[in-house]
Amino acid sequence: MASDRRDLQIGRRGILAGAGALALSALVKAPAHAAEMPANPLEKPGWILDRHDEFNGSLDTGLWIPKYLESRTTAERATARYGFRNNALVLRIDDDQPTYYAGNPMKVSSVQTGQRTGLHKTDPHDHDIATQWKYTARYGYFEIRAKTSARSGLHAAFWTVGVQDTASQNGEIDILEDPGPNPNQFLFNLHKWSDPNLSESSNTITTGFDINTEMHIYALEWTPSQLKLYIDNNLVKTINSSPAYNMAFLLSIYENAGWTGSVDPSDTRPKEFVVDYFRAYRPTDPASGQRYRLRNVSTGRYLDTGSDGAVGLEAGSSYDDQYWTLTEQQTGYWTIDNVRTGRSYLDTDADGKVIWNTGWIGDDSLWSIQSASGGFRIDNKYSGRGYLYGAGTTVGWNSGSADANTVWALERV
Repeated sequence: MASDRRDLQIGRRGILAGAGALALSALVKAPAHAAEMPANPLEKPGWILDRHDEFNGSLDTGLWIPKYLESRTTAERATARYGFRNNALVLRIDDDQPTYYAGNPMKVSSVQTGQRTGLHKTDPHDHDIATQWKYTARYGYFEIRAKTSARSGLHAAFWTVGVQDTASQNGEIDILEDPGPNPNQFLFNLHKWSDPNLSESSNTITTGFDINTEMHIYALEWTPSQLKLYIDNNLVKTINSSPAYNMAFLLSIYENAGWTGSVDPSDTRPKEFVVDYFRAYRPTDPASGQRYRLRNVSTGRYLDTGSDGAVGLEAGSSYDDQYWTLTEQQTGYWTIDNVRTGRSYLDTDADGKVIWNTGWIGDDSLWSIQSASGGFRIDNKYSGRGYLYGAGTTVGWNSGSADANTVWALERV
């Protein structure tokens, strides 16, 4: 992708929730005819539902931010236009909608699961914003059912951006990017930007249906080594490269982004991107013998080892002191073994302490791993010692209180 396209793309993906949302029902045609793909069941064999929004008449503000890359422009210009019809989200471009930048014709309506100042590109900068990660993921299965309505000068996208904890964590996955005007084609891309560990991959996907008028299912299976695109539950393309960091998700519609042709002045508004649902799944975990990083969901920090048996929470890194191998040693009980040479099983000590030992297995180094909203709870087998928890940079065990600090995400490495 050319750099000038990126300048406009970064402003490409951006609620007037009140009257505009309520009036939309009169403007959106109901999606229904025989060629459409029915919605999938919510449960997916082999996967655990992590987060989802069925868009049943409202937007989950615990998941979505209805402003597009806000630090690049004013809050008003970044705010999305959207509404609901037939239990689907409809992102739209309106006649009276302000452009994303002053003096630039591009308009955008977008919702995203995270934000920070300078996300996806540091320039231009209008104002600082609070960092919010409502949902990010590394690896899993991510699915929407949608139709795009893209025409010349208009495009829609289901895509991701890296969280940029470091400057090189800025890869982009375009799961469904429809630049129009071809009604049976879209783009499936991996853009490396400044990530030296990624390979650039741009792919035009041809379908056997009209993606502008029919609802179909588009999904990404993301593993440590591959990105797999599914259409209506069928694998159609694999990219053999994969970002190794968390990413946020966006649903976006754009007009006049500068690389998709000219808008037909007779093409009436509103222009729409209709999304029936968004669903995010993680693999059925834990898997015995699999290597993970353990992220405390409340703090966002990772389980980390230091010298002399020390265990704490630290920001994410690629060092092996944050890598742990989970092994089921007894039915329902697991060891959590640090990968670094000389450091072994996660263990409990008296007075609420958690340490690593040098290789012995007992009740104090065996753990049950239980599904919880947003992740797992990890419970020590030793009598009277409860859940592994994190607070600040401290790790310990409690006496069994199941609060937010006891939820851990298992991120495969």
